[in-house]
Amino acid sequence: MGVVVTVMNMKGGVGKTTVTLHLGGILGRYRLGTSSGLRVLLIDYDPQFNLSQAMLPPKAYFAAEKARKTTLSVLLDDDLDLNPYHLQVPGSHVPPSVTDIVSSIYASKDGSSRLDLVPSTLDLMYVALGQTDTQVKPIEERFEKFITQCKSLYDVVIIDCHPAGSLFTKTSLRNSDHVLIPVVPQRYSVRGIGLMMNFIAAKKQGTRGPQPHILFNATARIGVSTQESQIRSTTEFSQYCMNNTLKRYAAFAEPEDGTGFVWFSRKPYSTEAFRNLMAVATEFRQRIGV
Repeated sequence: MGVVVTVMNMKGGVGKTTVTLHLGGILGRYRLGTSSGLRVLLIDYDPQFNLSQAMLPPKAYFAAEKARKTTLSVLLDDDLDLNPYHLQVPGSHVPPSVTDIVSSIYASKDGSSRLDLVPSTLDLMYVALGQTDTQVKPIEERFEKFITQCKSLYDVVIIDCHPAGSLFTKTSLRNSDHVLIPVVPQRYSVRGIGLMMNFIAAKKQGTRGPQPHILFNATARIGVSTQESQIRSTTEFSQYCMNNTLKRYAAFAEPEDGTGFVWFSRKPYSTEAFRNLMAVATEFRQRIGV
């Protein structure tokens, strides 16, 4: 069975989607060291759908959206009666088949490595904003069953989850084995990590909860900031901090419409950025045990 990772932070502006697309892309495209290839699925669970826009050309994205091959169809039967003031609860507890709604991003010739995406849509905002007196258990069950399907088909499932507490964060965390918390070392980072840890604990099912991992993002290429040192030395956080950090390179900010990824870039420092990403991905793969 595959491993499920939610990428989230209650604080915005930490590069959550950037981390998701680069880690997912590198894990799905490259064998790290002597390790075998991986089947990787990215799930865009954010109404802003930034991950989808980065991974797919516009034509492919709009075709997938028109065909209802998005995360909205995982939660709801149809999108005909969407209402920003009332959450539509599906009659069926059965989600669509994973293979029917994924968009293929990459596949190796021998089939050992694969990178697929379930794109999001702005219409997912109706689910985020909608209020209802009806139990949302059908939505929760559909998502859980969908993730169970995913785990049978992929080695790693990475969910790009939006930062606000909602049905999305609840269902994502409750179906995840790990939580990757991107952190940009800044003044209020410690407070943000504390809130995130409390939120993870609150969403546990009994004693079972996802394992946190803190990844420092957009760090300086040389040296360690005071804020990063402070977090690493904080007793309740130190054990969760990854050794490698994702450093600040222009090549990491370029993906759009399925192009501009660091592994294709020839711009200055792109080789250094690629090596940095490989180091982070290798450590992360070891941490999640795949």
